[in-house]
This record gives sequence, structure tokens and C-alpha cells, in this order.
Amino acid sequence: MSESLRIERGWIFVNGTRQDDGTIELGTGNELRFSPFEAMSQRHDAQITWSNILTASVQRLAFWRR
Repeated sequence: MSESLRIERGWIFVNGTRQDDGTIELGTGNELRFSPFEAMSQRHDAQITWSNILTASVQRLAFWRR
């Protein structure tokens, strides 16, 4: 997993900032939080892989079933 990305309880956290034009600048020290659904549309800008999205989705199912 990338240092600029982590997955917790079904959320994907990316180390970056959203710029004025809507793109994501990685490595700024701020955090952006994406649900798996949001991550599908922001995949390329935030460098989120399909395996990251799948992992977050499974965690979400497991967490909310408690």
C-alpha cells in the first residue's frame, strides 16, 4: 500500500489536497477521505487502485454488520 494512502473502517484516506481545478495534489500533508463509491470516480487523480476500493468495500461490510 502506498504511503500516501491508507484504509480504515471502509474509508480510503489519501495524503493530498484538492486544488481549485478539482484535481488532487498528492503529498501535501492534508487528508482527503473517500468512500469506496467516491473512490471509483476519483481513482486516477488520487492513485487509488481497484484492490484498495475492494478492500475498503469489504471492511465497510464487516464493520457495519457488527
